[in-house]
Amino acid sequence: MSPVATTTSMRSLKDLLIEQVNELHTAETQSETVLNKVASAASSPKLAEAIRAHIEETKHHMERLDRVFGELGIKPKRAEMHGSKGLLEDCLAIAGRSKVDPHVRDAAIIAAMQRLEHDEIAGYGCARTWASLLGFQASASELLKQRKKSKLPTEELERTLKHANDVEEYVAKEKQAAKAKP
Repeated sequence: MSPVATTTSMRSLKDLLIEQVNELHTAETQSETVLNKVASAASSPKLAEAIRAHIEETKHHMERLDRVFGELGIKPKRAEMHGSKGLLEDCLAIAGRSKVDPHVRDAAIIAAMQRLEHDEIAGYGCARTWASLLGFQASASELLKQRKKSKLPTEELERTLKHANDVEEYVAKEKQAAKAKP
């Protein structure tokens, strides 16, 4: 999430909070379609399953954001979000690489997904801090829950990377091939 407001005048910290929450909402909304395509491109069943579980979790993200919008007294509106949009485009581009070894593509998908998650963690963390400073304690609590939940997929992706499609065996073969080259 970019902390720079693009659709509202940023005259106050509350304006910035509203902009950030709108960006988070837009990113969550757009991620479902992209992540379905990425899950389909994964060659590892474990990776595909982890991505699909994240898609299901996105529904809970949206519910939390709806409660935040309620406390702020606003309705969500589509926000311009260059950072998340670029990360989602990267995920799609990687998923579309058909001439790449499946192990390598899965590793690239995991890296792209982790960048997306870290962007989300930063966005929720900033919004939580601003909500707390402004006295929106229920929103701060919801955003903190979401920030903590956003850390879990990155840990799961790291475990998946190590075990997806016997990646250790693949790496051993790649090392042997590198040694064989003069």
